[in-house]
Amino acid sequence: MRQSIPREQLMGALDRLQAAGTWSPEQATALLDELDRGAGPPEGPPRPAGVPLSSRLAEAAAYAGAALVGAAGAVLVGQRWEELGRPGRVAVLAGITLVLAVVGLAVAAVRPRGRQIMLGPEHAVRRRLASTSLTIAAGTAAGTAGVLVTGHGLLAAAVTAVVAVAAAHWVAPSAVSETAGLGAVCLLAIAVLDEATPDQESTTATAMVLAFAAVGLGWAALSRTRVLTVPTLGLSLGLVVALYAGTIGVFAELQPGAAIAVGVLAVLAVGGLAYYVRTAEWPAAVAGVLALAILVLKFSSDSLSPVVAVFLTGLVLLGVGALLLVRRRAAGRR
Repeated sequence: MRQSIPREQLMGALDRLQAAGTWSPEQATALLDELDRGAGPPEGPPRPAGVPLSSRLAEAAAYAGAALVGAAGAVLVGQRWEELGRPGRVAVLAGITLVLAVVGLAVAAVRPRGRQIMLGPEHAVRRRLASTSLTIAAGTAAGTAGVLVTGHGLLAAAVTAVVAVAAAHWVAPSAVSETAGLGAVCLLAIAVLDEATPDQESTTATAMVLAFAAVGLGWAALSRTRVLTVPTLGLSLGLVVALYAGTIGVFAELQPGAAIAVGVLAVLAVGGLAYYVRTAEWPAAVAGVLALAILVLKFSSDSLSPVVAVFLTGLVLLGVGALLLVRRRAAGRR
């Protein structure tokens, strides 16, 4: 192993060798001169390889072309959607799915091949293009399943979406596939609740709060694993879903869903702020502050006027924001 020796330590060693008579002053001077000539300027950390301009232009052109083709196709199919009938709709959606899947796999399979190679930053453009194509194909595959299956079309579409997006994310992970993955899981939760829950409003509201809180917190936990390649995005989206679950439950005022929603918001407020203090992850702080503000607004609006409730909520936001800012500055000084 190479080890850097400080100049003071080297000078001390040469002085001791000269005092012992095993090293002459001329040798010491020659050694120091040679070291000074060989020492170049300090090397900084290697700069990450930038994406070539041609690749960025190709990516932008591909997105623009896909948007135009998709918009035109949606208009043409939408004008004749009722005339197509069920077989025609299935055929159109399946055809679009096949084309998009082939394009996405072709982009992912070009040289250099190998999933691990494509995950490198030098192939980010190719990975994003493949991921976008495969993710849209997953959406049209879900639509195909929803039209094909009668009676349980939403459940079939949701299951297909989860499986297809998971496959797309495995082949070419990106922010697009991760966002679509959370959407597919939420759609599956809605479909399962639609199939399983009775028509009683309070039971449905309670199940929605529990399901979305579990999905949101679970997705936020996945941001700590290698499943999600954009951790900050995964944490943000998961906390947004959990915050949505607590908000709709606490203002719906249907028991026991409202009480569960209060617990969800309390967990987000305490856990989010504590997690931010420990890790400095800003989405956790935002979720914690918003959850605390919603709780204050809810309980103060029940006994006070709306203006006073909003005033108290603003004070809470300002106070918590000031504390977090002071903590961040103190951490920076350390």
